[in-house]
Amino acid sequence: MINRRILVLLGIVLIGVGSAFSQQSGGVLKPGEGERLPGERQTFVKASPRTGTQGVEMFRDTMTAGTSTGVHVHQQADEFFYVIGGKGLALVDGTELQVEADDIVFVPRGHDHRVKSSGPMPLELVFLLDRPGLASDFREGRSEAVAKKRRLTLDEWNRISEKYGTTHKTIE
Repeated sequence: MINRRILVLLGIVLIGVGSAFSQQSGGVLKPGEGERLPGERQTFVKASPRTGTQGVEMFRDTMTAGTSTGVHVHQQADEFFYVIGGKGLALVDGTELQVEADDIVFVPRGHDHRVKSSGPMPLELVFLLDRPGLASDFREGRSEAVAKKRRLTLDEWNRISEKYGTTHKTIE
């Protein structure tokens, strides 16, 4: 059986090769570096069109116990989650499974999904989408929530997210 870390690295390399020719420059991002998105969660954009990638977006996220992405679907992008640490639950098309360090969750475009931290330690994730747009969705939605000093309603999130090909089914 092939080691999961090797599969993750191979996937990142293959996706990276696809966007490498369009990048303006390469580099290394250390922990805590990248664009910190607004809001309570510690989410950093590690790669997006703003950093030079054209075909993918990568994020580093830390979710405290009980925090969830809410059930949502990306109509135009496949998504991969790589669990760095902690424990959580991954829901894909109505099936919920426990996840922990070194697990990989794959969600094909058009499929309902959610990731939730089940604690007690924060769930630490890297997630990758094969089409840009989520970073803009996050920037706009989280900035609006901070400005309003409250969580957005399901309708408010969907008004923002529909521009980027995402539909939220629950807000948790």
